[in-house]
Amino acid sequence: MADTKLSALSELATTPADTDEVYIRDVSEAAADESKRITVANLMAAAGGASIASGTYSGNQGDDRQITTGFVCKIVILWDRLLYTWICISTTGSIRIKETNQIADLVIIPSADLVLHASNGFVVDGSFANQTGDTYDWVALG
Repeated sequence: MADTKLSALSELATTPADTDEVYIRDVSEAAADESKRITVANLMAAAGGASIASGTYSGNQGDDRQITTGFVCKIVILWDRLLYTWICISTTGSIRIKETNQIADLVIIPSADLVLHASNGFVVDGSFANQTGDTYDWVALG
């Protein structure tokens, strides 16, 4: 597969295989350089046997909606298909990144609105990542 910007991807695999590849950019190289690839198996080994899960859900405008992953998450990355927006939820907070005309709009999301669940998955609310009519793809690492 040719190198592709993440913002050009429209869907995520529901079950990543060990031989699937993730594209990364070495920050010591120029931003215009081609991304490097690492297999899911090697990424997981480097992360110390971490858990990974992915899926899709449809927004329903509800607050405090738990999306279960089967493990305690360290980071969750969401893709809003309707708004073309990336959302990242981590132990240190949540951000939303929307690319518009090659300019990234970065928004810090209030900590109570998107959080990692204490024992299983993550929690979204209707204001940021559970809007009716939107479909969300997600990848979680634990």
